[in-house]
Amino acid sequence: MRTVFSVLIGLFLTVGLAGCDSNGGGEGPTAQVRFMHASADAGPVDVLVNGETVASEVSFSGLNESGISATPTVSSYLEVPVSSGTSVEVQDADGNTVFTTSAGEANLQENAQYTIIVAGAVAVEGDTPQPIVLRDRFQTELADDEVGLRLVHGSAGAGSVDIYLTPPNTDLQNVNPITADFQFTQDFPGGFAGQFVPQAVSQSGSDLSVTLAGMKQPVLLQLRVGGDQGLPVSPGQFITGVAIDGPGGGAGALVHVDTPGQSAQ
Repeated sequence: MRTVFSVLIGLFLTVGLAGCDSNGGGEGPTAQVRFMHASADAGPVDVLVNGETVASEVSFSGLNESGISATPTVSSYLEVPVSSGTSVEVQDADGNTVFTTSAGEANLQENAQYTIIVAGAVAVEGDTPQPIVLRDRFQTELADDEVGLRLVHGSAGAGSVDIYLTPPNTDLQNVNPITADFQFTQDFPGGFAGQFVPQAVSQSGSDLSVTLAGMKQPVLLQLRVGGDQGLPVSPGQFITGVAIDGPGGGAGALVHVDTPGQSAQ
C-alpha cells in the first residue's frame, strides 16, 4: 500500500515564450526541451541554442503573498539538436551569460523530453544561477487516486533542507522527513534526474513543510495541499514542485502541473 501523499498542487497555465523557433536552430536528431524561469532576481532572460535566440525577454512569474506561484513561466517544448556540441545559453537583458550548457552536458537523448530550470538567485554567492535538467517521463502508470510527483531544490540560498509531508497540523518532532539533507540542484525521488513517483491523493489534505537539514524548527516553508482549504489536487496529473530563492530573500515555491493530453508524450 502506497503512503498517502499530497504535494504542492496548483492549476498550471503554460506560458508560451515569445520568439520560439520550432527547430531550435538546427537539423538532425532532436530532443524536446522546455525552460522554466525559477531565478527571481535574474530579470528577463533570452534563451539561445547554437547562438540563435529561441526565446526572448522571458520574465520571472512572480510569487503570491504566500511565496508561491501556481503559474510559473515555462515554455512550450522546443526541438533542440542532440549533438553533444549543441550549446544552450541563457542571457540576461544586457547580453551577459546567466549560464551555458550543452546537449552533451545535459545528456539530451533523441526524441526524449526535458525541462531545464534556471535555478538559484543571482544575489547568492557562488556559481548561480545554474541549470537543473529533468527528464520528463509522463508514461508513469498512475492509479485512479494517484498523482505523479517530483520535488526540486532550486534555492541556492537555503542550504540543505529536510522535507516533510504530514496530515494537517502534525507536530514535526514526531515524524521523519520524506527526504533529508536535500541539497541545491537535487531532485526527489531521485533514480534518474526528473523521475516522477506515484503518490496517493489525500482526501483530507496534507501539509508539506520544509526545514533546515537536521532541524524541526523553524519551518522555512509550509503549504496546505488538498482538502477543502489546500491547493487543489487532481488524480492523473504530473506535479513538479520547485523550491526557489524568494525575490526579497527567504524561500518560495513554483508549482507546475502537466496533464496527459496537454503535454506531448
